[in-house]
Amino acid sequence: MVSDPAWGGVARHYPVAMIGRRRTQGGSPERQASRRDRREDLREQRRLLWGGPVDADRVLAFSDAVFAIAITLLTLELRIPAGLHGSAFTTELRHLLPALGAYALSYIILGQLWLTHHRIFSVIARVDRPLLTANLAFLGLIALMPFPVHLLADYHDRPLAVAVYALTFILAMLLQGWLWRYVTTPERRHLLKEPVPDEVRQGFTRTISGTLLAFGAAVPLVMWVPRFAAVLWAVMVLVQLVVAWFNR
Repeated sequence: MVSDPAWGGVARHYPVAMIGRRRTQGGSPERQASRRDRREDLREQRRLLWGGPVDADRVLAFSDAVFAIAITLLTLELRIPAGLHGSAFTTELRHLLPALGAYALSYIILGQLWLTHHRIFSVIARVDRPLLTANLAFLGLIALMPFPVHLLADYHDRPLAVAVYALTFILAMLLQGWLWRYVTTPERRHLLKEPVPDEVRQGFTRTISGTLLAFGAAVPLVMWVPRFAAVLWAVMVLVQLVVAWFNR
């Protein structure tokens, strides 16, 4: 039995184990501060090991390799059987036209995505964990591109094939726009080689958004006439690139 000041000195009964816990709970302030310091040091070590900024050159080299492989894989379906003559040869060439159209359109778009990616990374000195994660997601879509391209080539008259193709490229464009906006915000100047002026940031944002809008605006039309999807998309994207070139 002990006297508790909180109760006006009235004697109250406490188990001996509880008294010991109350006296030793948390330890001394010095020991608590030491544990906090150790936890902070451990978090900092983990952050530097797993989430600290990494050199942008390695990320760019890996990205270039993914783009190169994806573009190369687009051509695997561009072939006709050997030994054809006369009308059979002409017929096979005609059947190859959808695949050639899908390849040409995809090459234009992938080339534009690659150029934009290089321009983004031309201002980046270091890559933090969110930027690295988003870039990996973007490259995952780039590596997937041969599938929707071959799907469009083989089923160019199916709206669903057109929808899968459009969705894959639109997601890639959205991610690329996010990469640019994320890295050029004032709070992340430490990731840049040098600060990006506001007019440059806004102008390049409009360029990225313009390509996305030109591609996305054609989706309702190509869903209505999927057979001509590659031609319509190619025309709209090329017109947008020409307009962006003259407005630089």
